Amino acid sequence: MLTITAALPWEAQAARAGQAIAGRGRVRILTTGVGPDRARDAAEEAIERHQLSHVISIGVAGGLTNTLRRPSITLPTSIIRQTDGATFQPDDQLRKQAIRLLNRADIFWQSVTSITTPDILFTRPEKKAAADSGAEIVQMEDAEWAEACAEADIPFVSVRVVMDALDDDIPNEVVQWRGKPSAVDIAVGAFRRPRLLPELISLGLQRQSAMQELERAMTLIIPALAPDQPDSDE
Repeated sequence: MLTITAALPWEAQAARAGQAIAGRGRVRILTTGVGPDRARDAAEEAIERHQLSHVISIGVAGGLTNTLRRPSITLPTSIIRQTDGATFQPDDQLRKQAIRLLNRADIFWQSVTSITTPDILFTRPEKKAAADSGAEIVQMEDAEWAEACAEADIPFVSVRVVMDALDDDIPNEVVQWRGKPSAVDIAVGAFRRPRLLPELISLGLQRQSAMQELERAMTLIIPALAPDQPDSDE
């Protein structure tokens, strides 16, 4: 079975339309929670309990440069784990299949080096320290999935959408948003710190646009890459 993994429910939502087209028996969506520890636990449990044909990790990534188009889909060629410097390569064939599908639909994408960090990077100095590794985007789960899948000989690829840039500081309030921020989310943040209002509105629009782009990509990729035969290990 094709397995889609995302850290948060609102990120996983980008895969729902693709799953509906492919059929639930062909596609499983896992929501793991944020961070490498949760990702590792979820990966090991999924590999032990289920028959995984291949795994796609999806969600938002932070930009570690100011040159990446935003929003845009990224397909990492390598994934660095910040804590120990280990590097993992996504499955080349699976990645090329995803690229062909995106190209056929004229969906813009970019090749990048990605880094998995144990903490959210809010400020430019924090992002710059991660960028010094050579990474262009940052996320918090992919290295763990990549390693677990490699050990189990399961093809793995990451499809992330970039929302912000190196010079964009991320307010703490954004972490509390559950998907598309509501007017109440933005109003609460602005009430606490009125100067943030324009920035929060801008980030809200960026997140909405990013998730629309990711959903568009996954609605195309999931049905095409799901196995022909439904899985019966549920």
